[in-house]
Amino acid sequence: MDEKKQYHHGDLKNLLIGKVLEAVKKNDLENFSTREAARVLSVSPAAPYNHFEDKQSLILSSILFCKNEFTNYLKNKILFNELKENKKLSIIGKYYLQYAYDNPEIFIFMFSQTLTHKDRINNYDEFHKLFLNAIEESFSLEDLRKRVSINSAVNAAWSIVHGIACLIASKTISDEEVDGYINGKLFDEISAIWAVGVSKPPIYRI
Repeated sequence: MDEKKQYHHGDLKNLLIGKVLEAVKKNDLENFSTREAARVLSVSPAAPYNHFEDKQSLILSSILFCKNEFTNYLKNKILFNELKENKKLSIIGKYYLQYAYDNPEIFIFMFSQTLTHKDRINNYDEFHKLFLNAIEESFSLEDLRKRVSINSAVNAAWSIVHGIACLIASKTISDEEVDGYINGKLFDEISAIWAVGVSKPPIYRI
């Protein structure tokens, strides 16, 4: 089915989002033109505005589309892998990093654009739930509460994973290091360090 025929089936909204993501993958988002996208899709220059208020609205919708795809990707990986290993936090972490490695431009796009306060909260909640569920199934909540709040534990876990993912997506670290995080035991070691940090009081040396 060609793009023009898809439009007549009411899919112009998704086709326009697809054009935004094409520009993102080419690192050419700053030159993206809604008018040019309409021309390529063989629709009138006004047609995109039946779905989006303006270019920024289209870009915002593209971000939300990507984040929905990303969270669904993580959920599917959990479902597929949790029967093999009882380490849900490690599963989320490894595939979070794998996604950043496989889709660096999309990953950076998702987290580098300005969102409204409401959209930021909604996105935070989705990732928060994923990490919270993993922590609840992997660790004793009573032990965690002795050291930090559950919310702080979740934020700490997500921050560690997301920070490494950003380094991977920006190609700041080598492929060898990336492989160590994703396929080796390095992520498990980092998870262990995090678990000790949030479950046991610090020991200060004088």
